[in-house]
Amino acid sequence: MGVRVSKSLKSKKSKHSMSCRVFRRVFLVLLLSVFSLVFAQAGGQGAGQASSRLKTTLCDLYTDLHSIIPTVAFVLFVLAGVSYAGGQFFGAETRAKAVSWSMSMVTGAVIGLLIMQVASVLITNLANVPLSEICPGIQ
Repeated sequence: MGVRVSKSLKSKKSKHSMSCRVFRRVFLVLLLSVFSLVFAQAGGQGAGQASSRLKTTLCDLYTDLHSIIPTVAFVLFVLAGVSYAGGQFFGAETRAKAVSWSMSMVTGAVIGLLIMQVASVLITNLANVPLSEICPGIQ
């Protein structure tokens, strides 16, 4: 009989904790929604400065992405080749690990390059102007 009581209490506790988690998530979403509305309305007088700062920040983000990600992707491709070639000199277990590492590095490099391409589209859509207007020095 004592076992049934404890199971009953456990199920009530788990239902309570689940409802608390749901409440917290809903509260967080509502809180973020309210803050986004407040920030959207706060742009009245300094909207021109905010717009130029946004364009400057997006330009900096674009140039940083296009300078860092290709270099990191190249290094990952080279390390993947070295890892794959190095794994061929050892036994089957080490060879399998080396192939796995190499595939992970190639996948990471490809995903990085895809992120770089998608980021440029997102930046132009976010600013709602062509990229040449956001970053004048870039084509």
